[in-house]
Amino acid sequence: MIRLKWSKNTMLLLSVLLALLLWVYVNIVQNPVKEQEFRVALETRGELPQGLTVSGLPKSVTVRVQGKNTQLSGIRSADFQAYVDLGNIGEGENSRPVQVSAPSGLQVIQVNPARLNLVAERLIQKQLPVAAAVKGEPLSGYTALEPVVQPTAVLVRGPAKVLQDLKKLELTVDITGTSQNIEQQLMIPLPAGVAATPDRVKVLVPVTRALPSRTLPVVPRYSGSPADPYQLLRVIPQPATVQVYAPVEVLQNLDIINTETIRIDGITGDVIKEARLLLPAGVVDIIPGKVELAFQVKPKQPADPEPVEKPQDNTGPAAPEVQP
Repeated sequence: MIRLKWSKNTMLLLSVLLALLLWVYVNIVQNPVKEQEFRVALETRGELPQGLTVSGLPKSVTVRVQGKNTQLSGIRSADFQAYVDLGNIGEGENSRPVQVSAPSGLQVIQVNPARLNLVAERLIQKQLPVAAAVKGEPLSGYTALEPVVQPTAVLVRGPAKVLQDLKKLELTVDITGTSQNIEQQLMIPLPAGVAATPDRVKVLVPVTRALPSRTLPVVPRYSGSPADPYQLLRVIPQPATVQVYAPVEVLQNLDIINTETIRIDGITGDVIKEARLLLPAGVVDIIPGKVELAFQVKPKQPADPEPVEKPQDNTGPAAPEVQP
């Protein structure tokens, strides 16, 4: 049997070799070096000279770092800081490096973009009128009048290059298919880097009937009579007049608007009944389309004079009509 004789130096060498192999296994195989990219929000530092504004600043930059797997585990974009120094910047074009600080143990190997080409411009302010334009068409039979804007002008502040050619600010209001006034509080659209005071305005777009109109009195139509011993004192339409929309030649031949016939047989006290308005031939619309009729009664007395308004059966001839 052959027996190996190991010297102390040989044993020491083998120990070092084994330790080195173990270190390589733990640090390279189990915990390798990796690269990873992060999208980091870009900040600004340094005080920008008064009266200047800067364009060309991105919201974020890409940062590529290198580190061991255990070091990169759990790292987030918020753990980095990326900034550009705006101190002592001058009017015109300026080149500034992007500075990045990374968590301990990580090495920054690339920043994209690494430098920024910034343009510093004079900051001015001016008052600009605000106008509103309409988009679309209202419902058939309606028309939109000129929009009303409040306030009519605002104070804007921004780069001179942007504002020098800006003559007015314009809003757009969609009136497609509407049959009533449109009233909105709208944010003013502004170019990049420009602010307005106030930043919102009130816009009113009046929408009316496209046809001419005329105000006509309402004539109640009813049949029957109150129960004994009551008599009808008066009938009051509410409202007493309505707005009628029709061609001019139709309006010229109209003097009244009749209600549908309301039966009051057997009523024993004051009542209010809703009555539809009858649409005469050629009339496009009546606003409102219904009224309320207030029927007022009182007990009969032996020596009572005739009622203040002698009730009539208004079911007789009326203005030419088209039943809705």
